[in-house]
Amino acid sequence: MHPADHLFAILLAVIYPIVGYLSFARLLRRIEAGQVINRIGLYMGTISGHWTLFLIALLLWRWSDRDWDALGFELAFGTNFFIGAMIAAAAIVLLVMQVRLVANASMDELRKIRKSFGKLEFVIPRNSNELGRFFGLSLTAGIVEETLWRGFIIWYFSQFLPLWAAALISAIAFGLAHAYQGIENVPKITVVGAVFTLLYLLSGSLWLPMILHAAVDILQGRMAYDVIRRSDDGGRVKPGSHATTATSES
Repeated sequence: MHPADHLFAILLAVIYPIVGYLSFARLLRRIEAGQVINRIGLYMGTISGHWTLFLIALLLWRWSDRDWDALGFELAFGTNFFIGAMIAAAAIVLLVMQVRLVANASMDELRKIRKSFGKLEFVIPRNSNELGRFFGLSLTAGIVEETLWRGFIIWYFSQFLPLWAAALISAIAFGLAHAYQGIENVPKITVVGAVFTLLYLLSGSLWLPMILHAAVDILQGRMAYDVIRRSDDGGRVKPGSHATTATSES
């Protein structure tokens, strides 16, 4: 390994979570002070930051002349891959069912779900334009975060630790990278990261975790979008309609 590998691992496992947490805290203070936040700008800034990290990882890998399969880009259609594909498909079906349940939720249920969003509510899209950008962010997260926190982190720590330890560190680092969503949510996000990690190790490829990760973000974002729009409209707006709601765009 090169010194750049160590620096990049520190960036992902230590610096990124701290900077993300502090940046989000500053954003919350701005909102509490009455500042209007442009959600599309927020999404696009996050997308740009993610792809920058992705490009750095690819350049580092290419500069070191490493096999791309070691980063998780191999696509081998073996038995384990198809087992993983069935697991991912089942998880996506369950998520779709959850989204459809929201379509028939009562106002009391909508209020309870909306309350659970907590301080993350302001980042949830409010109209179709924002929702489209959010889907782009979700797709970016699926590709980039799996490459970095599954592919690179597991490879890096497996150079001097057992694979199980590297996989555990990957899940924990992924949870900490999302600490800005609330410290209380880190254990849950760590478990989600562990599921992605197991899917990666089972299939031997990042492609299935990428697909599942993107699907989770897209479907949960869509569900949250529908909850807010329906609760704002007294429960009358149904998923699939495109009524315009208030927006924070400037």
